[in-house]
Amino acid sequence: MNRSYAGTLGVVAFITVLIRGFLEWGGFESIMFSAVIALFLFAAIGYIVGSVATRIVDESVRNKLNAELNALQQEIDEHGTEEATPTLG
Repeated sequence: MNRSYAGTLGVVAFITVLIRGFLEWGGFESIMFSAVIALFLFAAIGYIVGSVATRIVDESVRNKLNAELNALQQEIDEHGTEEATPTLG
């Protein structure tokens, strides 16, 4: 997820700076320089945001799975293995 965020934010920043530069009639070299700097800066920010998002999603899924496994284990402990059936959903 972090690489996709990096790519998305980098490209959006690059295009935004290009459009702004051409609308303001800036010089081509200065526009391209600013656009490349924005590309790398926002790609780095996107990478960090994507890494944090990946960690949050992984932790959430892990916690939900652990809760369901604990509930199933409690049911097995209380009723035995034959009566305990996993419920999905």
